[in-house]
Amino acid sequence: MDADHPKCGVLIPCLITAAIAAAAMRAGSKGFSGVFTNIHPDLYAWLYKHASEDSDLRRELENFLALAAMAEPMGYPGLAKVWHKRLGTFESVHSRVTDYDIAERHWAVMDLLDHIRQGTDRFRDRIKQVS
Repeated sequence: MDADHPKCGVLIPCLITAAIAAAAMRAGSKGFSGVFTNIHPDLYAWLYKHASEDSDLRRELENFLALAAMAEPMGYPGLAKVWHKRLGTFESVHSRVTDYDIAERHWAVMDLLDHIRQGTDRFRDRIKQVS
């Protein structure tokens, strides 16, 4: 059973936005502001610029971004706070919205963030190679 999302009230619509981001871009949207643009904004920016390209990199990135965004119900926006604390851009993981320890409530979320970081780094490297 899906739990209600703290931001939009329903789990499915929030997560669908990342899954259809590239399709919406191809259909003429002026951008994308899903919550995981807090995690890897540069990858979404690249996808926006290359959304209509028929390349393996574009398709694989589109899939990665949609799957990475599935972590959103595991404590967002606290999840983004942890991400940025790890990067050194935030000093605290305190969140008015996520008032609990996400690692305690969401089993393996820190490992998942590690995987998202590795995937993000790999796509950044691949994009550098083709730029």
